[in-house]
Amino acid sequence: MLLNDTTPRRFWAKVDKKGPVWNGTPCWLWTASHLPRGYGVFGSKNRMCLAHRVAYTLCLGTIANGLEVDHLCNNPPCVNPAHLEAVTPRENSLRSQSFAAQNARKTHCLNGHEFTPENTYRAPKAPSYRKCLFCCRKKARDRYRQMHSLSQDRYRI
Repeated sequence: MLLNDTTPRRFWAKVDKKGPVWNGTPCWLWTASHLPRGYGVFGSKNRMCLAHRVAYTLCLGTIANGLEVDHLCNNPPCVNPAHLEAVTPRENSLRSQSFAAQNARKTHCLNGHEFTPENTYRAPKAPSYRKCLFCCRKKARDRYRQMHSLSQDRYRI
């Protein structure tokens, strides 16, 4: 990210510090250009940068390689440095409200069995995919019993 002497003045002129309160402090809302999902965009040296990344860099320093800036307040136009944290892409994804993140946070299957290493099947080529082994075994038993009883009924005279 290329910053110059006028960047801070230009940047902070586009911020409204009276946004909704999160964790005791208000969100500082980006008032200039936004992307469709609400993230602010700031032009610097003929490059477009995400506003929250510029705010993080101006106030907290450079963002380490391999890290993303996460909104702790889950408010995309917020540029309050107190609401921003540099995290790994995985951590950022797991903190989101996506289906994958919601499923990853689940500790029990739909039938109430805990996901433990002993009771969880993980597909070799998709380690994030998991199934409850207790439920899989029960389903297989029920299917076997149903098929077995059907075959006996066919041959009864």
